[in-house]
Amino acid sequence: MEGMNVDGARRVMETTSHETANQYLRFGWSLINQYVVEATENQPRMVRYVLASVRRLEDTQQLLALTDLDEVNGYLKIGWKLIDKHATADDSGSARHETMHYILAWQRDEPPARPGFSPEFLEEPEFFSRFEPTEFDDEL
Repeated sequence: MEGMNVDGARRVMETTSHETANQYLRFGWSLINQYVVEATENQPRMVRYVLASVRRLEDTQQLLALTDLDEVNGYLKIGWKLIDKHATADDSGSARHETMHYILAWQRDEPPARPGFSPEFLEEPEFFSRFEPTEFDDEL
């Protein structure tokens, strides 16, 4: 088996074993290609199966609907995926006004990332020293 990288796939693998290919298919992998490798003097003719564990909509942890293109690009740069876009129109005035809506999905195993937010800063000791201690009155 050889490792490869295909955009949108968690993992991609290639094998010449039909038993291995069938086992991966049973566990939800997709067959994305198969091809014949002609025989050489050292190797018989064989079929190579290329399989991928592809992210599906069911793998989505969170969805965002955004209209600002700069904000959309910020999310795309940190790993969000654009899964849909559509336009809405407002014909109530004299000029037609269209708004683009972008639907983004977080489909990674770690918690959703945000542009400009790094969870590592929570581990810095000086983070909590920025806040003044507050005493609460027990009476409501």
